Amino acid sequence: MFSNFARLQKLTIVVLALCSAAILTPGQATAQKSSGVEFRISPYLWLLSMDGTTAVLGEDADVDADFGDILDVLNYALSLNMEWSTGKWFFVLDPMYADLEMDFAVPSPPAPAPLGGKIEIELIIADAMVGYYFNDNFGIYAGARYYDQDITIVPSGMAPSIPLGDDWTDFPLGARARGKIGDKWSLFGEMDVAVAGDSDSAFYAQVVFLRHFGENKHLDLGWRYYDVDYTSGSGLTLFKWDVAHSGPVVGFSWTF
Repeated sequence: MFSNFARLQKLTIVVLALCSAAILTPGQATAQKSSGVEFRISPYLWLLSMDGTTAVLGEDADVDADFGDILDVLNYALSLNMEWSTGKWFFVLDPMYADLEMDFAVPSPPAPAPLGGKIEIELIIADAMVGYYFNDNFGIYAGARYYDQDITIVPSGMAPSIPLGDDWTDFPLGARARGKIGDKWSLFGEMDVAVAGDSDSAFYAQVVFLRHFGENKHLDLGWRYYDVDYTSGSGLTLFKWDVAHSGPVVGFSWTF
């Protein structure tokens, strides 16, 4: 079902093992509040790499870009995680935006004639989730994840620009866990699977270590993985995005 099933299995085991270890350690009860209203805001940077398959002019093309490759063509990126909790219930908004620009060259064939120029990409991934904690450590959540790629091919010379790309929405169902692993450190993990939506399959997981500073601030250091397989159109208009996104996450959080 997924493009990298063995890697997916290993990641799932790591998420469960790390969170279980933190939660089950004797004497390390979580410091999270079980009642009251809180709002947390977390600007962050996802140092992602991509590995998979896309489609160019109806032909499959490999996607293999590490963070250094992406940084070379990145104009700017913005990402922000916000969570509002009322005791057991929590609500999450997590938008991410990136603007990239790169050179390209397509030989003939597959193109009718050699092509060259620039590719401009605007990428949006946005989550809106609602969830419920059964206790201080374990919860479930569901919601929507929106993915939008606006791709514009700007050929060299006088040829007109070519708009490409697509957008889709999935509806994940997932679980999260949290726990203390010391006086100043805690651990958070979550994973979900798309149970409905536009993609053929989608899986998401992350593990984050939190280094606390006082009662309402913490540094966030973790790893995020998102594997999605989406296809639309056919022939020269085929759009395909069967890609695993993964990499470190670095952020800082304030709770009010």
